[in-house]
Amino acid sequence: MAVAFATVTAGFLAEDVGEGFEPGSAIYRTPEEAEAQALVQVGLYESWEEEGRVRLIRSVNDLDHHLRLWQHDRKPGLVLLMEGADPIVRVRDLPGWWRRGLRMIGLTFGDTNYATGVGGGSPAFKRGGLTPKGFELLGNMAELGFIWDISHLAEDGVWQGLDLGFPRVCASHANARALTPTDRHLDDEAIRAVAERGGVVGLVLYNGFLEPRWRQDKTVPVTLEKHLRRHANHVAGLVGWEHVGIGSDLDGGLGLEESPSEIDTVADLYKVGSVVPAEFREAVLGTNWLGFLRSSLPQTS
Repeated sequence: MAVAFATVTAGFLAEDVGEGFEPGSAIYRTPEEAEAQALVQVGLYESWEEEGRVRLIRSVNDLDHHLRLWQHDRKPGLVLLMEGADPIVRVRDLPGWWRRGLRMIGLTFGDTNYATGVGGGSPAFKRGGLTPKGFELLGNMAELGFIWDISHLAEDGVWQGLDLGFPRVCASHANARALTPTDRHLDDEAIRAVAERGGVVGLVLYNGFLEPRWRQDKTVPVTLEKHLRRHANHVAGLVGWEHVGIGSDLDGGLGLEESPSEIDTVADLYKVGSVVPAEFREAVLGTNWLGFLRSSLPQTS
């Protein structure tokens, strides 16, 4: 794997999951706690880079340099993506996060100070959108050069942000609502809107997002061949294969038991290509995302 999005998150807001949630290190109670936890994660990624384990990608030049080296050393490149913006305590702190290498921000997992989030989703669609601070944050993100990830954001907030004309938009991990009808996923109009802005929809490999019945009955078989193929074909049928990518979400606490039968480890992600027409496999497996990053990241750090 040449390039991956490396999640920066404070975890879960205590009032959403309860004080008894385990592990306790995965919850926060205040924006300041969220900030501290996210900065620890950024520091970890930086230490990995210093130890020669990874390369952090902050610009197009970084990306191209990394891909040349990767041909020989197979060292992964990481683009930092914040899921849930509560670690940004004040909007004016945003430039500091940019300097630390953060390049992509999703405003929510659950609710944050910036917008209404849908978490893992519900058939009862959650109302709510951007807060006043959310509008301010998006405006500053656009000006500084951040990529906006709309995953986990309530639909009203998605359209409020799109109506602002935000220039660099993707859904790092979301599926087709037409096939998995919850507010966690994108309806056809949102998929079209992402594509119209040059974005990519990264398909999630979690069983419950590929086959809704699985969440009630874990014995329901879920496969790439049947279930991921349906989602991939649906998105591609709306906007073309050039806007389809791998989202996976395998860093979200989802393991072997929650993944399609063909996926045993992250090394099996190449099997996603089996559900894509041969002429588009390379694009869906990577070059669509690489093209999006080249058009969205700053040229230099």
